[in-house]
Amino acid sequence: MDTPANKKLRLHDLCKQTLFLPDELIAEILSHLTVKNILIFKCLSKSWNTFISDPTFVQMHLKKSSQNSHLTAFFRDRFDRVNVKPVPVHLLLKDPSITVDSNDLYRLSSHCMVVGSCNGLICLLFHSEITSPTVTYLKSWFRFWNPATRIRSEISGLLRNIIPHDEIGIHTFLCRFKFTFGYESLSKTYKVVAFRVKKNEGEVKVFSLGSNCWRNIQSFPVFPLNLLPRRRGRGPCCLNDGVHFRGTINWLAMYNQPIIHVEQFVIVSLDLSTESYKQLLPPPGFNEVPFFQPVLRVLMDGLCFSHDSKRTEFVLWHMKEYGVQESWTQLLKISYQNLHIRNINDTFELVCLYVNGDVVIFAKENSNQIFIYNLKDKTVQRSVNRIRWYRSMDYAESLASVC
Repeated sequence: MDTPANKKLRLHDLCKQTLFLPDELIAEILSHLTVKNILIFKCLSKSWNTFISDPTFVQMHLKKSSQNSHLTAFFRDRFDRVNVKPVPVHLLLKDPSITVDSNDLYRLSSHCMVVGSCNGLICLLFHSEITSPTVTYLKSWFRFWNPATRIRSEISGLLRNIIPHDEIGIHTFLCRFKFTFGYESLSKTYKVVAFRVKKNEGEVKVFSLGSNCWRNIQSFPVFPLNLLPRRRGRGPCCLNDGVHFRGTINWLAMYNQPIIHVEQFVIVSLDLSTESYKQLLPPPGFNEVPFFQPVLRVLMDGLCFSHDSKRTEFVLWHMKEYGVQESWTQLLKISYQNLHIRNINDTFELVCLYVNGDVVIFAKENSNQIFIYNLKDKTVQRSVNRIRWYRSMDYAESLASVC
Protein backbone atom coordinates (compact mmCIF):
# COMPACT_ATOMS: atom_id res chain seq x y z
CA MET A 1 0.00 0.00 0.00
CA ASP A 2 1.29 3.42 -0.95
CA THR A 3 1.37 5.58 2.16
CA PRO A 4 2.26 9.30 1.94
CA ALA A 5 5.59 8.46 3.53
CA ASN A 6 6.38 5.87 0.83
CA LYS A 7 5.48 8.33 -1.92
CA LYS A 8 7.83 10.94 -0.46
CA LEU A 9 10.61 8.36 -0.27
CA ARG A 10 10.18 7.39 -3.91
CA LEU A 11 10.27 11.03 -4.98
CA HIS A 12 13.39 11.57 -2.90
CA ASP A 13 15.11 8.59 -4.55
CA LEU A 14 14.10 9.87 -7.99
CA CYS A 15 15.58 13.29 -7.31
CA LYS A 16 18.89 11.67 -6.34
CA GLN A 17 19.16 9.98 -9.73
CA THR A 18 21.32 11.68 -12.35
CA LEU A 19 19.41 13.11 -15.30
CA PHE A 20 21.15 12.56 -18.63
CA LEU A 21 20.37 14.75 -21.64
CA PRO A 22 21.80 14.25 -25.13
CA ASP A 23 24.41 16.82 -26.20
CA GLU A 24 22.17 17.96 -29.05
CA LEU A 25 19.39 18.91 -26.64
CA ILE A 26 21.80 20.67 -24.27
CA ALA A 27 23.22 22.65 -27.18
CA GLU A 28 19.72 23.63 -28.34
CA ILE A 29 18.77 24.85 -24.86
CA LEU A 30 22.00 26.80 -24.30
CA SER A 31 21.92 28.39 -27.76
CA HIS A 32 18.86 30.43 -26.73
CA LEU A 33 20.63 31.98 -23.74
CA THR A 34 22.57 35.24 -23.64
CA VAL A 35 26.37 35.11 -23.65
CA LYS A 36 26.39 36.41 -20.07
CA ASN A 37 24.37 33.40 -18.88
CA ILE A 38 26.29 30.90 -20.99
CA LEU A 39 29.59 32.05 -19.48
CA ILE A 40 28.25 31.01 -16.06
CA PHE A 41 27.88 27.43 -17.30
CA LYS A 42 31.33 27.61 -18.87
CA CYS A 43 32.83 28.06 -15.40
CA LEU A 44 31.19 24.92 -13.94
CA SER A 45 33.76 22.40 -15.16
CA LYS A 46 36.32 21.61 -17.83
CA SER A 47 33.77 19.52 -19.74
CA TRP A 48 31.27 22.40 -19.82
CA ASN A 49 34.04 24.78 -20.90
CA THR A 50 35.03 22.42 -23.73
CA PHE A 51 31.43 21.94 -24.80
CA ILE A 52 30.62 25.67 -24.93
CA SER A 53 33.95 26.55 -26.61
CA ASP A 54 33.36 24.07 -29.43
CA PRO A 55 33.19 25.95 -32.79
CA THR A 56 30.03 24.07 -33.76
CA PHE A 57 28.19 25.35 -30.69
CA VAL A 58 29.65 28.85 -31.11
CA GLN A 59 28.26 28.96 -34.64
CA MET A 60 24.91 27.55 -33.52
CA HIS A 61 24.57 30.23 -30.85
CA LEU A 62 25.56 32.97 -33.32
CA LYS A 63 22.85 31.86 -35.73
CA LYS A 64 20.21 32.17 -33.00
CA SER A 65 21.65 35.45 -31.72
CA SER A 66 21.64 37.00 -35.20
CA GLN A 67 17.85 36.72 -35.27
CA ASN A 68 17.67 39.27 -32.44
CA SER A 69 18.73 42.44 -34.29
CA HIS A 70 20.94 44.93 -32.47
CA LEU A 71 22.37 48.30 -33.47
CA THR A 72 25.71 49.17 -31.96
CA ALA A 73 25.57 52.82 -31.00
CA PHE A 74 28.67 54.97 -30.46
CA PHE A 75 29.12 58.31 -28.78
CA ARG A 76 31.80 60.30 -26.97
CA ASP A 77 31.44 61.43 -23.37
CA ARG A 78 32.70 64.67 -21.82
CA PHE A 79 36.14 63.08 -21.39
CA ASP A 80 36.25 62.38 -25.16
CA ARG A 81 36.13 58.63 -24.56
CA VAL A 82 34.39 56.44 -27.13
CA ASN A 83 31.36 54.72 -25.60
CA VAL A 84 29.79 51.65 -27.18
CA LYS A 85 26.29 50.38 -26.47
CA PRO A 86 24.58 47.48 -28.32
CA VAL A 87 20.85 48.29 -28.37
CA PRO A 88 18.23 45.63 -29.23
CA VAL A 89 16.08 46.93 -32.08
CA HIS A 90 12.88 45.75 -30.39
CA LEU A 91 13.63 48.02 -27.42
CA LEU A 92 14.37 50.93 -29.72
CA LEU A 93 11.05 50.43 -31.51
CA LYS A 94 9.28 50.30 -28.17
CA ASP A 95 10.94 53.48 -26.92
CA PRO A 96 12.81 55.63 -29.52
CA SER A 97 13.96 57.91 -26.67
CA ILE A 98 15.76 55.01 -25.01
CA THR A 99 18.31 56.12 -22.44
CA VAL A 100 21.74 54.63 -22.04
CA ASP A 101 22.50 53.03 -18.71
CA SER A 102 26.06 53.87 -17.70
CA ASN A 103 26.43 50.36 -16.24
CA ASP A 104 25.87 48.81 -19.66
CA LEU A 105 28.40 50.94 -21.52
CA TYR A 106 31.70 49.77 -22.93
CA ARG A 107 34.20 52.62 -22.66
CA LEU A 108 37.16 52.83 -25.00
CA SER A 109 40.07 55.24 -25.18
CA SER A 110 39.79 58.62 -26.86
CA HIS A 111 42.19 57.73 -29.68
CA CYS A 112 40.19 54.67 -30.71
CA MET A 113 37.92 54.24 -33.75
CA VAL A 114 35.57 51.40 -34.66
CA VAL A 115 36.28 49.84 -38.06
CA GLY A 116 33.42 47.37 -38.16
CA SER A 117 31.46 44.56 -36.54
CA CYS A 118 31.30 40.97 -37.73
CA ASN A 119 29.92 37.85 -35.98
CA GLY A 120 29.95 39.59 -32.62
CA LEU A 121 33.55 40.80 -32.91
CA ILE A 122 34.38 44.49 -33.23
CA CYS A 123 37.56 45.68 -34.90
CA LEU A 124 39.11 48.63 -33.07
CA LEU A 125 41.56 50.96 -34.79
CA PHE A 126 44.13 52.92 -32.81
CA HIS A 127 46.42 55.54 -34.29
CA SER A 128 49.13 58.03 -33.52
CA GLU A 129 50.61 60.90 -35.49
CA ILE A 130 54.03 62.55 -35.26
CA THR A 131 54.97 65.56 -37.35
CA SER A 132 58.50 66.53 -38.33
CA PRO A 133 59.61 69.57 -40.40
CA THR A 134 59.29 67.61 -43.64
CA VAL A 135 56.90 64.67 -43.15
CA THR A 136 54.04 63.38 -41.01
CA TYR A 137 54.40 59.88 -39.56
CA LEU A 138 51.13 57.98 -39.15
CA LYS A 139 50.96 54.75 -37.20
CA SER A 140 47.90 52.49 -36.97
CA TRP A 141 47.23 49.24 -35.12
CA PHE A 142 44.29 47.04 -34.18
CA ARG A 143 42.69 45.13 -31.36
CA PHE A 144 39.80 42.74 -31.86
CA TRP A 145 37.15 42.86 -29.19
CA ASN A 146 34.15 40.78 -28.16
CA PRO A 147 31.91 43.06 -26.06
CA ALA A 148 29.74 40.16 -24.88
CA THR A 149 32.65 38.17 -23.39
CA ARG A 150 34.59 41.39 -22.63
CA ILE A 151 37.77 39.90 -24.12
CA ARG A 152 40.19 41.85 -26.34
CA SER A 153 43.03 40.59 -28.45
CA GLU A 154 46.62 41.70 -28.15
CA ILE A 155 47.80 44.60 -30.29
CA SER A 156 48.24 43.52 -33.92
CA GLY A 157 48.33 44.77 -37.49
CA LEU A 158 50.85 47.59 -37.00
CA LEU A 159 50.88 49.74 -40.14
CA ARG A 160 53.10 52.76 -40.78
CA ASN A 161 52.40 55.54 -43.25
CA ILE A 162 54.59 58.53 -44.17
CA ILE A 163 53.06 61.62 -45.78
CA PRO A 164 55.45 64.30 -47.13
CA HIS A 165 54.39 67.82 -46.26
CA ASP A 166 53.97 68.75 -49.92
CA GLU A 167 51.03 66.31 -49.95
CA ILE A 168 49.39 67.71 -46.82
CA GLY A 169 45.91 69.08 -47.39
CA ILE A 170 43.26 67.39 -49.47
CA HIS A 171 45.78 64.70 -50.42
CA THR A 172 46.20 63.77 -46.77
CA PHE A 173 42.69 62.36 -46.79
CA LEU A 174 43.51 60.21 -49.81
CA CYS A 175 46.91 59.10 -48.53
CA ARG A 176 45.58 57.79 -45.24
CA PHE A 177 44.61 54.14 -45.23
CA LYS A 178 40.91 53.31 -44.93
CA PHE A 179 39.93 50.03 -43.31
CA THR A 180 37.16 47.45 -43.57
CA PHE A 181 36.56 44.38 -41.41
CA GLY A 182 35.13 41.07 -42.68
CA TYR A 183 34.99 37.28 -42.33
CA GLU A 184 35.99 34.59 -44.80
CA SER A 185 33.92 31.48 -44.04
CA LEU A 186 35.89 28.88 -46.02
CA SER A 187 39.04 29.28 -43.94
CA LYS A 188 37.08 30.69 -40.96
CA THR A 189 39.36 33.73 -40.91
CA TYR A 190 38.66 37.33 -39.93
CA LYS A 191 40.35 39.82 -42.22
CA VAL A 192 41.01 43.56 -42.32
CA VAL A 193 41.36 45.23 -45.71
CA ALA A 194 43.32 48.50 -45.93
CA PHE A 195 43.37 50.71 -49.01
CA ARG A 196 44.46 54.14 -50.07
CA VAL A 197 44.91 56.17 -53.23
CA LYS A 198 48.22 57.96 -53.64
CA LYS A 199 49.24 59.91 -56.73
CA ASN A 200 46.51 58.17 -58.77
CA GLU A 201 47.78 54.74 -57.75
CA GLY A 202 45.87 52.37 -55.52
CA GLU A 203 47.37 50.27 -52.75
CA VAL A 204 45.46 47.40 -51.10
CA LYS A 205 46.62 45.30 -48.16
CA VAL A 206 45.01 42.41 -46.29
CA PHE A 207 45.58 41.45 -42.66
CA SER A 208 44.38 38.07 -41.35
CA LEU A 209 43.61 37.62 -37.67
CA GLY A 210 46.12 35.10 -36.35
CA SER A 211 48.89 35.71 -38.90
CA ASN A 212 49.82 39.17 -37.56
CA CYS A 213 51.16 40.37 -40.90
CA TRP A 214 50.00 42.46 -43.83
CA ARG A 215 50.02 41.21 -47.43
CA ASN A 216 49.81 43.33 -50.57
CA ILE A 217 47.16 42.20 -53.05
CA GLN A 218 46.10 43.40 -56.49
CA SER A 219 44.75 46.95 -56.56
CA PHE A 220 41.20 47.88 -57.52
CA PRO A 221 40.03 47.73 -61.15
CA VAL A 222 38.16 50.98 -60.39
CA PHE A 223 39.09 53.13 -57.40
CA PRO A 224 36.51 53.22 -54.60
CA LEU A 225 34.75 56.52 -54.39
CA ASN A 226 36.06 58.14 -51.21
CA LEU A 227 35.77 61.73 -52.39
CA LEU A 228 32.80 63.59 -53.76
CA PRO A 229 33.08 66.86 -55.68
CA ARG A 230 33.43 69.74 -53.25
CA ARG A 231 30.03 71.05 -52.22
CA ARG A 232 29.09 74.57 -51.29
CA GLY A 233 30.60 75.25 -47.89
CA ARG A 234 31.92 71.73 -47.48
CA GLY A 235 35.14 69.85 -47.95
CA PRO A 236 35.64 66.26 -49.09
CA CYS A 237 32.96 63.81 -48.04
CA CYS A 238 33.67 60.14 -47.32
CA LEU A 239 30.91 57.86 -48.56
CA ASN A 240 32.01 54.64 -46.92
CA ASP A 241 35.10 52.52 -46.45
CA GLY A 242 33.51 49.30 -47.63
CA VAL A 243 30.58 47.04 -46.71
CA HIS A 244 31.06 43.43 -45.64
CA PHE A 245 28.55 40.90 -46.95
CA ARG A 246 28.86 37.10 -47.03
CA GLY A 247 32.62 36.93 -47.38
CA THR A 248 32.95 39.94 -49.68
CA ILE A 249 33.86 43.59 -49.20
CA ASN A 250 31.93 46.01 -51.41
CA TRP A 251 32.79 49.60 -52.28
CA LEU A 252 31.06 52.23 -54.35
CA ALA A 253 33.29 53.39 -57.19
CA MET A 254 32.81 55.83 -60.05
CA TYR A 255 34.36 56.21 -63.45
CA ASN A 256 36.04 59.59 -63.81
CA GLN A 257 33.55 61.83 -65.60
CA PRO A 258 32.82 65.52 -64.98
CA ILE A 259 29.03 65.18 -64.48
CA ILE A 260 27.68 62.74 -61.91
CA HIS A 261 24.94 60.30 -62.93
CA VAL A 262 24.08 56.98 -61.33
CA GLU A 263 25.12 55.11 -64.48
CA GLN A 264 28.73 56.17 -63.83
CA PHE A 265 28.71 54.26 -60.57
CA VAL A 266 29.89 50.72 -60.13
CA ILE A 267 30.17 48.46 -57.09
CA VAL A 268 33.63 46.92 -56.70
CA SER A 269 33.46 43.62 -54.81
CA LEU A 270 36.47 41.87 -53.25
CA ASP A 271 36.08 38.14 -52.54
CA LEU A 272 37.93 37.56 -49.25
CA SER A 273 38.47 33.90 -50.14
CA THR A 274 40.11 34.30 -53.55
CA GLU A 275 41.15 37.94 -52.95
CA SER A 276 39.95 38.76 -56.45
CA TYR A 277 37.58 41.47 -57.67
CA LYS A 278 34.40 41.66 -59.66
CA GLN A 279 32.22 44.59 -60.60
CA LEU A 280 28.49 44.90 -59.95
CA LEU A 281 26.18 47.49 -61.42
CA PRO A 282 23.96 49.61 -59.16
CA PRO A 283 20.19 49.78 -59.80
CA PRO A 284 19.39 50.95 -63.35
CA GLY A 285 17.19 53.74 -64.60
CA PHE A 286 18.47 56.88 -62.86
CA ASN A 287 20.60 58.41 -65.58
CA GLU A 288 18.37 61.48 -65.92
CA VAL A 289 17.47 61.95 -62.27
CA PRO A 290 19.55 64.31 -60.08
CA PHE A 291 20.61 62.44 -56.99
CA PHE A 292 22.85 62.80 -53.95
CA GLN A 293 24.51 60.66 -51.30
CA PRO A 294 24.60 57.14 -52.76
CA VAL A 295 25.31 54.70 -49.91
CA LEU A 296 25.84 50.95 -49.67
CA ARG A 297 24.56 49.05 -46.63
CA VAL A 298 23.48 45.53 -45.70
CA LEU A 299 19.77 45.34 -44.81
CA MET A 300 17.31 42.43 -44.80
CA ASP A 301 20.22 40.03 -45.39
CA GLY A 302 21.04 41.64 -48.71
CA LEU A 303 23.13 44.39 -50.26
CA CYS A 304 21.23 47.69 -50.42
CA PHE A 305 21.85 50.88 -52.41
CA SER A 306 20.23 54.11 -51.27
CA HIS A 307 20.32 57.69 -52.48
CA ASP A 308 18.68 61.05 -52.08
CA SER A 309 16.59 61.92 -55.16
CA LYS A 310 16.06 65.58 -56.11
CA ARG A 311 16.46 66.57 -52.46
CA THR A 312 12.82 65.56 -51.98
CA GLU A 313 12.80 61.82 -51.25
CA PHE A 314 14.84 58.89 -50.01
CA VAL A 315 15.09 55.86 -52.31
CA LEU A 316 16.27 52.39 -51.24
CA TRP A 317 17.06 49.43 -53.50
CA HIS A 318 17.62 45.85 -52.42
CA MET A 319 19.65 43.21 -54.32
CA LYS A 320 17.65 40.04 -53.59
CA GLU A 321 20.27 37.72 -55.11
CA TYR A 322 23.82 38.90 -54.58
CA GLY A 323 25.69 39.52 -57.82
CA VAL A 324 22.59 39.27 -60.04
CA GLN A 325 21.86 42.63 -61.67
CA GLU A 326 18.27 41.70 -62.51
CA SER A 327 17.50 41.08 -58.82
CA TRP A 328 17.66 44.78 -57.87
CA THR A 329 14.24 45.71 -56.46
CA GLN A 330 13.09 49.10 -55.26
CA LEU A 331 12.34 48.54 -51.60
CA LEU A 332 10.96 51.92 -50.71
CA LYS A 333 10.66 55.56 -51.74
CA ILE A 334 9.80 57.99 -48.96
CA SER A 335 9.18 61.70 -49.23
CA TYR A 336 11.04 63.88 -46.76
CA GLN A 337 7.72 65.63 -46.24
CA ASN A 338 6.31 62.38 -44.84
CA LEU A 339 9.28 62.18 -42.48
CA HIS A 340 8.57 65.75 -41.36
CA ILE A 341 12.05 66.79 -42.48
CA ARG A 342 12.46 70.36 -43.64
CA ASN A 343 15.33 72.67 -44.55
CA ILE A 344 16.96 70.18 -46.92
CA ASN A 345 20.31 71.58 -48.03
CA ASP A 346 23.68 70.42 -49.30
CA THR A 347 24.77 69.30 -45.84
CA PHE A 348 21.78 67.02 -45.32
CA GLU A 349 22.46 63.28 -45.22
CA LEU A 350 20.10 60.48 -44.21
CA VAL A 351 20.83 56.77 -43.80
CA CYS A 352 18.57 53.77 -43.39
CA LEU A 353 19.58 51.62 -40.40
CA TYR A 354 16.86 48.97 -40.32
CA VAL A 355 13.98 47.63 -42.42
CA ASN A 356 11.54 44.92 -41.38
CA GLY A 357 8.02 44.64 -42.75
CA ASP A 358 6.36 48.05 -42.47
CA VAL A 359 8.96 49.52 -40.09
CA VAL A 360 11.96 51.58 -41.22
CA ILE A 361 14.54 53.27 -38.98
CA PHE A 362 16.44 56.29 -40.29
CA ALA A 363 19.16 58.44 -38.77
CA LYS A 364 20.44 61.87 -39.69
CA GLU A 365 24.14 62.67 -39.92
CA ASN A 366 25.78 65.05 -37.47
CA SER A 367 22.78 64.96 -35.16
CA ASN A 368 21.26 62.73 -32.50
CA GLN A 369 17.96 62.39 -34.33
CA ILE A 370 16.38 59.08 -35.17
CA PHE A 371 13.24 58.50 -37.25
CA ILE A 372 10.99 55.43 -37.02
CA TYR A 373 8.65 55.37 -40.01
CA ASN A 374 5.65 53.11 -40.58
CA LEU A 375 5.23 52.41 -44.30
CA LYS A 376 1.65 51.24 -43.85
CA ASP A 377 0.05 54.18 -42.07
CA LYS A 378 2.80 56.71 -42.96
CA THR A 379 3.34 57.77 -39.35
CA VAL A 380 6.71 58.83 -38.02
CA GLN A 381 8.24 58.89 -34.54
CA ARG A 382 11.17 61.21 -33.96
CA SER A 383 13.53 61.12 -31.05
CA VAL A 384 16.66 62.90 -29.91
CA ASN A 385 19.16 61.48 -27.43
CA ARG A 386 22.91 61.62 -27.03
CA ILE A 387 23.60 58.66 -29.32
CA ARG A 388 24.98 59.32 -32.81
CA TRP A 389 22.79 56.75 -34.51
CA TYR A 390 24.09 57.67 -37.97
CA ARG A 391 27.33 55.77 -37.36
CA SER A 392 25.68 52.75 -35.73
CA MET A 393 26.18 49.31 -37.22
CA ASP A 394 24.59 45.87 -37.04
CA TYR A 395 25.67 43.69 -34.14
CA ALA A 396 24.90 40.21 -32.83
CA GLU A 397 26.42 39.07 -29.54
CA SER A 398 28.43 35.86 -29.79
CA LEU A 399 31.01 33.60 -28.18
CA ALA A 400 33.48 34.17 -31.04
CA SER A 401 37.14 34.08 -30.03
CA VAL A 402 39.38 37.10 -30.58
CA CYS A 403 42.50 35.02 -31.24
